Amino acid sequence: MNPDIQIIRYQDCASSLWKNGGGSTKQLLISPKDADLTNFDYRISIATISSNGPFSPFPGIDRQLCILEGEGVKLMMSNNAAKSSELVLRPNQPAFCFSGETQIESQLLDKQIIDFNVMIKRGKYRAHIERLELNGSLNLTSYETSHDDKVYQTKKLYNNELQQWLLCLEPMRLVYQDQMIQLKRYDMVQYRQALVPKAMSPELQSPAVEARKAKSTDVKFSKVNRTEAEKLTLISKKQTQVLRIVIECTERV
Repeated sequence: MNPDIQIIRYQDCASSLWKNGGGSTKQLLISPKDADLTNFDYRISIATISSNGPFSPFPGIDRQLCILEGEGVKLMMSNNAAKSSELVLRPNQPAFCFSGETQIESQLLDKQIIDFNVMIKRGKYRAHIERLELNGSLNLTSYETSHDDKVYQTKKLYNNELQQWLLCLEPMRLVYQDQMIQLKRYDMVQYRQALVPKAMSPELQSPAVEARKAKSTDVKFSKVNRTEAEKLTLISKKQTQVLRIVIECTERV
């Protein structure tokens, strides 16, 4: 695979059950690779929640949460002496940002939800999640974020460490140079924007028809003409979405 992109297949990620039996989590990414829940720098995961209960505390960690499936969840929050508050999270809403010290009780609005979690070590990293509408093709290099800080365009990077990821919310294709890669729901793609010239930027597209299903562990590549790869347009009537995740190192090492 081209070193400028990396694909994490959701179906290949191991699922771990919670001790209280209220859900399970698939860890898509953790850094460093040998870290655990007590010493990571950043972590990306997808959780399936099937019962009400408290959030686990993560001191020193900033968190972001998006609902992917289900009716949603009601959060009852308190932070030390701060006044308690409530919030309802539903699919298609912006990411909810909160500190790992916040005491949160969750109450499902229906039987089950699937949520997307990004956690970063406070003071060393910062993160941003943005929901992008994909109606046709999306050129990743030319797309401008709506986030005011424009974190993925920052000029002060330490150790050149800027992580950009895309989470697919529907099946789609990633067209990169002369390759076409089939992606499934919740597959995650890393795109190293700074390393790829604009003329060679990848595009995401929605498939008009399902291609023949490959083995679940395979990464399928179909050769396409380079000119065609740069000109591919909408081939499906279905509008889809992707989540863009940007993680930036803010600590000089």
